[in-house]
Parts: sequence; structure tokens; C-alpha cells
Amino acid sequence: MLNRHEVFGRWLDKRIPSANRFELDHKSIFIFPSKFGALFLFLCSGLFLLGTNYQNNLMIMLCYFLVSLFLLNLFITYVNFSKLDLQLGKTHNGFVNDSIQIPIWFNQSEHKKQRPNGDLQIGFYKHANFLTLDLNDFSNPVYLALPCEARGRLELPRVTICSYYPLGLFRCWTHLKFKTSLLVYPAPISTPISLQNSSENPKGHGQREQTMGYDDFDSLTPYKKGEPLNHVAWKQLAKGQGMISKQFSTQQSNTGWLVLQKTSPEFIEKQLSHLCFQVMELSKNEQRFGLNLGTTQILPATGNEHQKACLEALAIYPQSLATIKEV
Repeated sequence: MLNRHEVFGRWLDKRIPSANRFELDHKSIFIFPSKFGALFLFLCSGLFLLGTNYQNNLMIMLCYFLVSLFLLNLFITYVNFSKLDLQLGKTHNGFVNDSIQIPIWFNQSEHKKQRPNGDLQIGFYKHANFLTLDLNDFSNPVYLALPCEARGRLELPRVTICSYYPLGLFRCWTHLKFKTSLLVYPAPISTPISLQNSSENPKGHGQREQTMGYDDFDSLTPYKKGEPLNHVAWKQLAKGQGMISKQFSTQQSNTGWLVLQKTSPEFIEKQLSHLCFQVMELSKNEQRFGLNLGTTQILPATGNEHQKACLEALAIYPQSLATIKEV
């Protein structure tokens, strides 16, 4: 049976669907008297009772004036809040126990010439920490810290924004869900680099092979995206021959693989953290390696795209990224 939070979440998904950009309107805005506004109404009710009981016209006129001010504040609060135009910035993946900085941009709407005023509270739905933002003096983008508690796919919580402008009589708020896909990688734990012989891995990569190294100059080949810039033949580039890469050869007896060992479930997370550290270190040193997780094998390669694919496989394990993936 669904609890009230799940029911409310499903209702929000229908009321305010996810998007990359939001221009607030009556469908995405909620407004209700604040605690101060409720006390204000209670005061107006008291003045009206006293005015009618003692037949005091001045007190009744004061009550009518305060009620008019209350209703006018309702209109101003809504109009000011509806001027907001928000967009999600570029997000990055993170590691366990770290925080991902989520950038939120406040844009100038093409359909609304005036900018909103006053203070704004912004934070993640059901999270305790909210930022207070002065809409008349702030810098774009606004960053919200999202803690990473466990590895895997992380769904971005709804962003809650509320305002009490101008007199604090009404609370105007919304819950926005931005479209994004986040991954949380295992927390890297320092460990010695352990590359296994490639002959123990699939697709017969155990033979001796000539691979890119740093020992002897071998040949010039067209530059491929992801190759180190220190291999670029700058003299040929200066002559207008385009990007050409210098290839150096070194004899390798076997291709190195990082392998996830079969062990009990309680030690899997530690192994994944060790593999994460090794992936980052090998990529930093531009060393060629492959990754074998059983359900996923990523063929030996180097470069940022290879590192990204390996970290993604570690994040979503034991889900299968691919049977054999070549980057």
C-alpha cells in the first residue's frame, strides 16, 4: 500500500512533469497563507467582532483595510513568483560519500520583462538544508549540494522553491523535477595496481602484441580522438599536414586486465572501490588496460572515454553494461 508521500509524489508527476526548463505558471505554483498570515487573519476577525459589538465604524474600516491589504498581497505574491524562469545546468557524476553540485540557472524569461524581487528559499524536497537567495543580488548559477550515499544511479530529487515576498502573509512555493541522469561511482580506496594476464580473459587477447608505448619511435598515423597530446607531431602540424600522431612501440607479453574476483557479497563493495582507484590511476598514467566484471567486459584501451565507461560499469554493477564493450 502506498504511503502519503508516494501518493503525493505521483500526483506531482502528473501536475508538474519533469523538464529541463520551467517558466512558472498557475499549474506549477502553490500558494497558501503563512503562519504570520493566519495570525493576521485572526487579528482582522478580532477587529471586526470588536467593531460590530461596540458599533465602532473606525475599527470596522480598519478591519476592511487590513483584509484588502491581505488580498492585495495574495495577488502580488503570486505575480512576483510567476516571473521565475529556471533551468538545470550541466551536471557531473560523483563518488560515494561526496556531494554533487547541481547548478540551477535563473533566466530572464522572454515573455516576462520584469524580474522577480525579494528573498527566495531553494533546496531539495524533504531535505533540511535550504539556501536563502536575494533575487536582487545574486550570481548565476546557484549550486545545490546533493549528497551521494550509495553507488549506482541517482535520481535527482525535486527542487523546492518558496517565497514570502512582499509582506510574509503568504507562502508561495513549487516542486520542480529536472530531467537528468546521475551516476554515483564507488568510493576509491587506495590499493596496489593489480593487472592480470589477458590470456585469462575473453576474446583471445592473450597473444604477444605490438602496442603503443614509449620505447622506440615506430610510425606516423592520423591522430585519433583520445590520444595523448604529447604524441602529436607538431612539426607536421606546423607545415599544414594536419593532426598526425607519433606511434611508439614496446613489446608487451600480455594485455593487462582489471578483474573482479568472485567473493562473498560483503566484500564486493570493497573490491569495486579498489578497482575504481586502479581505473583512475591507470587512466592518469595513460596506461592501456581492460576491465572484466563478469557481466561486463570492456576491452583494453586508454583515454577519458575508456575511463568513463569503466567507472560507469563499476557504478551500476551487477547490471550488465554490455557483454563485450569496446571504447
